[in-house]
Amino acid sequence: MPTKRLPSLLLAIVAGVGVANTYYLQPLLHVVSVSLHLSGGNAGFLVTVTQAGFVLGLAVLLPLGDRFDRRLLIVVALALAGLFDLGAGLVSGVIPFGASLIGVGVFSVVAQLAVTYVAAAAPVETRASEIAKVMAGLLAGIVLARTYSGALSDLAGYHSVFLVAAAASVILAAIVWVRLPVEPAKDSLAFGAMWRDGILLLRTEPILRLRSFLGMLSFGSFSIFWTTMAFALSAHPYHLSSGLIGLFGFAGLAGVLSARVVGALADRGHAALTTVISFSLIALSYLAFYLTHDSLVIFIVLTATLDAGIQGAQLSNQSLIYRLAPGAQGRITMVYMVFYFVGGVIGSSLASILYGIGGWGDVTIAGTLAGGLGLVVWGIFATRERRWVNAIDHEGATMQIGQECGD
Repeated sequence: MPTKRLPSLLLAIVAGVGVANTYYLQPLLHVVSVSLHLSGGNAGFLVTVTQAGFVLGLAVLLPLGDRFDRRLLIVVALALAGLFDLGAGLVSGVIPFGASLIGVGVFSVVAQLAVTYVAAAAPVETRASEIAKVMAGLLAGIVLARTYSGALSDLAGYHSVFLVAAAASVILAAIVWVRLPVEPAKDSLAFGAMWRDGILLLRTEPILRLRSFLGMLSFGSFSIFWTTMAFALSAHPYHLSSGLIGLFGFAGLAGVLSARVVGALADRGHAALTTVISFSLIALSYLAFYLTHDSLVIFIVLTATLDAGIQGAQLSNQSLIYRLAPGAQGRITMVYMVFYFVGGVIGSSLASILYGIGGWGDVTIAGTLAGGLGLVVWGIFATRERRWVNAIDHEGATMQIGQECGD
């Protein structure tokens, strides 16, 4: 499919609407905890439930894009995400609400189906830039989800957030069915074979192993922040409402802007530089959170720098892993994103526990360590990664270079 025909805008909207489903809850945790009679720490586990559902969706649904038409998969996933959004908007008990969130998480994987669609269609020389366009939509979805959910919750209660999201997903499914081109025919692969191929890629491609681990750390640091941020801002000394907390999503515009810059740099071969900058931003932002305690302006600025670092790390990783195996973008994304969201589950669970034990200060220490560990791990493997990337540049096709990992 030629680059000029890539439906980047529509795919960006799909990615934004899809990923928004997993972020509506974050600024609402305080009001949800009150409504469902949960403590702050226990309410934070609702984020974990959603992310666990997303991991399940990645493992089961995402590899299917390497066999079946992703247009059909996107339509089905959007429709089912809308169905589970409807459930979350109608139920009131903890168990049915949590069950609905699991379903929302599973089918929110549509955002990654949109990314793999463009990754499969774009030529190598512009792939990172084309992915960055869809990622900009994905990041805008994260930003608007937080802001929209906080504002609408203040006006009409948190159930209304999910009811409107259900309608948006179903409408978009119909648009995608009409407007998104059908993918070319693909080789028939059994589901078990696709899983085995994914595991084989993980075993034989050291870049995929390294970047998957870095992705796990970056999204773990993301979840550490957004799982507990609403509790920190609703408490002393800020005492903000859900609507005002949702406005913090606009700080994530820094991530949207950084995605385009990082994409352009990655296309020019500077993924190493963007990786260092991104994890430095993560570690330093958390350290500054720990050192400052009562300035709302500083809190806003640090939210922006943290999001920029996290999204920069994500795009740096993607710019390299999608060079590994043409035609296997779904399996590569499955491996990478399973690690990514396992990091999210660990981060949100850890943040809930730490906030219950020592409050916001303990949370920021954990985030600082996550960012610092990312820098250390990448530093250890930096020289070897340059060799691996150079080998791909010179030899082209997918290579069995896993043996170098022990060098």
